[in-house]
Amino acid sequence: MEPLRALGLSAEAEAAYVDLLHDKLVADEAVIGELIALGLVERADGEIVIHPPRRAMDALAERHTRQAELARDGADLLNELWKAAAGKQDYLEILPTYAASQAVLNSVQKDAQDHVRAMTTGNLAARELKIVEGMFDALERGVRYEVIYGAHVLQDANALHMVQACIDAGEQARVFPYVPLNITIVDDRWALVGARAEVERGPEFVAMVVHQSPLLGGLARIFEALWRIAVPITGGTELNDVNAAPSLESKRLLTYLSAGLTDESIAREFGVSERTIARRIGRLQEALGAQTRFQLGVQASRQGWL
Repeated sequence: MEPLRALGLSAEAEAAYVDLLHDKLVADEAVIGELIALGLVERADGEIVIHPPRRAMDALAERHTRQAELARDGADLLNELWKAAAGKQDYLEILPTYAASQAVLNSVQKDAQDHVRAMTTGNLAARELKIVEGMFDALERGVRYEVIYGAHVLQDANALHMVQACIDAGEQARVFPYVPLNITIVDDRWALVGARAEVERGPEFVAMVVHQSPLLGGLARIFEALWRIAVPITGGTELNDVNAAPSLESKRLLTYLSAGLTDESIAREFGVSERTIARRIGRLQEALGAQTRFQLGVQASRQGWL
């Protein structure tokens, strides 16, 4: 009987107890000792006296319950001691290997319920970009993806084509010149953070999971700040568009704007109407993902256009 095994009753002791119930002789002293220890029988005047099993088993089950509670209390205490000694917080989970971080990254697509925000410098173990497993399935079931790519990631035509495939499937993508590390935020519930560095002995990887905490909120705000100034990528974006330098006319226009000239003054310098200048500024804002003229100046500076 499996429940009796869980309480520590061996198969031999169980069989011996049944034999005793049927007035059969049990000669195995070790088994008799086990039954006595469990409170199922006792020796009285040289004979074996059988006790009702319910009371003995209830008492045994109660002892196991108390032991389980003590074990849980002990585990909590040891965990607190471990955190104090190691200086760790329970909202941080360090991943020991690159394979472990990849397994967590692949789990994002199944775990995500509503919204995934990510910024990427590319695959941490290889130079080429790879589409994470299950992403298209997640997009199909309605998960919203916002991804910021480091500009160097898209300098390869194959990588750009992969990004365009994701955009065609529903991903919102932008590019930013200097993405410092990989961050994937899942529904504001947890985030995967990964970084790679080249050291003397070769590439070194660091990855961790951040659960709900002020740190997770900070990562989300960092993403939102970069998202606002990153340049949108559309399904029609070409590789040349990502890396293209502005025309001399655009540079001149940006220079006038940064110098604080009004649209009227700029129009006079170009010999065109103010409406034409406003349209050109609007096209530059769209190209650089800027919502205001101030953001346009910031983005143009970051792209090296000024």
